[in-house]
Amino acid sequence: MEQLYIFIIAFVASFIGSLQLGPVNLTVIQTSVNKDFRAAFWVSIGGCLPEILYAAIAVAGTSLIDPKSSFFFYAGFFMVPLLLGLGIFKIIKYKEPENTKPQEYPSTLFGDFMKGFTLSIVNPLLLPFWSTVLIYNTSINVFSLDNKMDKCLFVIGAAVGALGLLLLFAGIAHWKKERINKMVNGNINKAIGWVFVILGLVQLVVVGLRYKHMI
Repeated sequence: MEQLYIFIIAFVASFIGSLQLGPVNLTVIQTSVNKDFRAAFWVSIGGCLPEILYAAIAVAGTSLIDPKSSFFFYAGFFMVPLLLGLGIFKIIKYKEPENTKPQEYPSTLFGDFMKGFTLSIVNPLLLPFWSTVLIYNTSINVFSLDNKMDKCLFVIGAAVGALGLLLLFAGIAHWKKERINKMVNGNINKAIGWVFVILGLVQLVVVGLRYKHMI
């Protein structure tokens, strides 16, 4: 029973922690609207896998990567050109309203998977998030990870929680495809491109503040 409790807590924490607007969520929505739910599913699979890595590192001990080390600075810095590049590419490439009729893209499913994985693996917030969850749990002693099974269930719960939210986004986007396209004048790529640019600029400010040791 306690092991199920550990899984549920990790699932809920991951689900709630993934609610914020981010590159993976936006890409899942875009893919579901432009392609189909299957393509968005593979983006979601790729996007949830890094949760396993970072949750496992947090479980093993945050001492493996010091939260104050340069790892997070460089990871955050890498996010800037990635987000700006994606945003500018989408804005420039998609100037005309798109054909939103569902299509099959069997040859790009691996590309969709890698798109989600790449955007998620460079997220500098995942490890601090799971470290914070575990540190907070230690302070209030809600559960304990005493053996390998407990740790595995926590990590799996983290991944399944993220996947669940991404699939929820994909399902809603596919269901409300026409309404979403109407809101963005038929060009979701351009709309999300601008969101990526804004996120990139925000990330640039964050990196600058961290470089100045202001945050």
